[in-house]
Amino acid sequence: MTESETSRAPGARDPDRILRLASHMGVLSGLYHGLVHDLKSPLNTLVVNLELLRSSIAERPDVERQNRYVSILHEELMRLNRAVERLLPAAGPSRDERGRFDLRDLLDEVVTLVSTTARHQGVTVEVRSEGAGAILVEGYHDRMREALLCVITNALEAMPRGGALGLGLELGGGNAILTVTDTGPGIPPESAERIFDLYYTTKERHEGLGLYVARSEVESTKGSVEHAPVPAGGSRFTLLVPLAT
Repeated sequence: MTESETSRAPGARDPDRILRLASHMGVLSGLYHGLVHDLKSPLNTLVVNLELLRSSIAERPDVERQNRYVSILHEELMRLNRAVERLLPAAGPSRDERGRFDLRDLLDEVVTLVSTTARHQGVTVEVRSEGAGAILVEGYHDRMREALLCVITNALEAMPRGGALGLGLELGGGNAILTVTDTGPGIPPESAERIFDLYYTTKERHEGLGLYVARSEVESTKGSVEHAPVPAGGSRFTLLVPLAT
């Protein structure tokens, strides 16, 4: 049997097939870890707000505050349900369809979600939003919210003992510009080029998924995410999202 016949024999190694299989396995692994990350984020929010709701009921009746906690729980349960649907093809297509949404409203939603965690860490939150009225972008609402939550969560993790979180929204160059600034220790120069890589992290007991997911989600809306150090210390992440035309 010739060498060429041997290479085509049943059971013979096919380098191209092995490479394709390894590539597919890598993609599946990335999808799996991404979905785990999607499930973990709303679950953490649910746990925190359930504890707050329980304590507010034990302290004294405060219908307005309790309704706010219930609204957050409802929104996060819906987000968790959509994440589960992506795991089950038989459940049908995801409800997060591409369309227009107001980035100003989305920012308000996210501020509500993270304010409790920030307060517990002693982190002050300052929001600066340019102008008034809707800022319409076109893309996937839940993906954009997840991206912003990932970047803000990364900022909060950099300030476990307090600090300041700055959130900004402005317009420029046909884009909506979202900024997330923290007063943490900053990102070492040798790590700055890798922070968006899958599984790369400088923190203990972290998967290195947050910023990777954030960039992927923003890019699905034809946007981009950039990082820059803050001269006084800390980091600034800028999310550029094209305005709807």
